[in-house]
Amino acid sequence: MIIAILGAGPAGMSCANACLSFGLTPVVIERGDHLGGAQRSNFHPNLWMLGFPGETGEAMTQRLAEHYRALPVLTYYRTQVSGVMRRAAGFHLALSGLDTPLQANAIVLATGTRPRGTPEFGQLAATCERVIIGPLSHAIRDDIRGAKVLILGGGDNALDHALFLAERGNHAVICTRAGLSARRPFIESCLLHREIDLRTNCPVPRLSCGDDHVVANWPGRERAFDWVLVMYGYLPNTHVLKSFDPAIRPALTESGHLRVDAWQRSSVPGIYAAGDVTESPQPSVQTAMAQGLTAARALEKDLSSS
Repeated sequence: MIIAILGAGPAGMSCANACLSFGLTPVVIERGDHLGGAQRSNFHPNLWMLGFPGETGEAMTQRLAEHYRALPVLTYYRTQVSGVMRRAAGFHLALSGLDTPLQANAIVLATGTRPRGTPEFGQLAATCERVIIGPLSHAIRDDIRGAKVLILGGGDNALDHALFLAERGNHAVICTRAGLSARRPFIESCLLHREIDLRTNCPVPRLSCGDDHVVANWPGRERAFDWVLVMYGYLPNTHVLKSFDPAIRPALTESGHLRVDAWQRSSVPGIYAAGDVTESPQPSVQTAMAQGLTAARALEKDLSSS
């Protein structure tokens, strides 16, 4: 039984590993050129991983990838899914760069998330290295020193990065359109830090990029910053569903995540989902890996009874 797993992050790697244990044949399709998904660029300690105190997302990814590479799993890198159709009891997947479509008995979507931004900020960030969307950037760790930093957003990532930067000699201004949604310990720590300026009910500024600064324009005032970080959270990577035949596109939740049951089954028989592309109560590497395992167990149960 061939299982097509879309995505080689923690959920996809975990699912592939578990599929082997259950006598299934996983084939992993990764559009990038690396394993680990977003965690590959996460330089922050993973606070949720019991047994590995202080381990960063980067180090964790290296550990998981080393194990994964030792598994007998066929993995296609730099490969896009261009079409998915139902065929007999399974699915026919057209893949970029492959002349022969992949025939799979089931599909697991483990495509993760991407940082949320606006089209305007995305266009600016593409040409201005001083505008960074999302938390997973080595420039935040390595390049920002003694700087004035504007952080857009009021969630955990925004305040956590304000503290990270303030402790490294930077001054951070947090601008959030409404109130703060971050956890109380982050808020209290930021309020006590003299190098952090919290501004709620702050309109979204218009940004323009200079040679060594970014100008933020608010109604009636203007201010130059050395860096701007856009921390608006994450969006699920469900764009691959555009390549699915409309008759087999799984249902989404109101937030745009893939809707699954307790066994990671989607609304379409034979299609499963695991990891942050689903609406997990606590997105994390641990939950993603557990969901990958659960999806593999459900596959074993469902395919053996069909």
